[in-house]
Order: sequence, then C-alpha cells, then structure tokens
Amino acid sequence: MYVEKRKHKRLKIKLDAKIESENNIVIEGKTRNMSFGGLFFELKILTGDRLNKGTICTVTIMLNTDDMKNHIPLVFQCKLVHIHKKGYGLRYICIEGLEAYEHFEKMMVLNSDDPEGLMGELETRPGLIVKND
Repeated sequence: MYVEKRKHKRLKIKLDAKIESENNIVIEGKTRNMSFGGLFFELKILTGDRLNKGTICTVTIMLNTDDMKNHIPLVFQCKLVHIHKKGYGLRYICIEGLEAYEHFEKMMVLNSDDPEGLMGELETRPGLIVKND
C-alpha cells in the first residue's frame, strides 16, 4: 500500500523554467507540477548535461511571458531530491524576495481547485523561506 509522504498538494502548472547549477550548467525546461514545497522540472532536451541528486541550484520561472515589459521572474534556490528520466524533482530552499513570493502564492491559489484548503495547508505546513537581500 502506497503512503503519500508529501506535505504539500501538487498543482499541475506548466511554465517555462531554467535551472542553473553550482557549476554553471544551465538546463531549460518546464515545470510539470508545483507545490509550496517544491516542483517537478521537465527537461526540454533529454540528453546533455545531467545533475546529481543533492545538487543545490537556482530555478527561474517566468510569469507573464506574453508581456515582456511586465514579466515577473520567480527565482528559487532548490535542492535536487529526485532524478527521473524526463526531469528532476526539486525541493525549495528559499525564494528570492517578498514580491516574488506574493506572486508565487497568488499563482498557486489561482491554479488550485481548492484555494481555501491550499491556504490552510500553508498555515499548518509552511514550506518556503523568503530571502530578502
């Protein structure tokens, strides 16, 4: 019998994203799903540079890409926790900036079929630290 270990509900959100590793490897792809605890990053190209489990990296997701004057970058520091043939499971360490976090939270709520439940989950299990420089 399978027991769900995740603390945060995943939402199917597909957005363009890129990973930059500690050793300057840049990998492009899309998010397949996201939660308040992490995301699954789907590789654009299945061959090429691969990362190792435990790698600390920066993940950048662009919101509002239809309007490049007003696009919003969400920049996360993440740890690679799962490696799959088609991508990576990443756990958030932090998000860069309070404004980015507010956009992220709003995006999650707008994409949820149960916004109240999602916000209740966040109150009982906060998963993301906001890093302000």
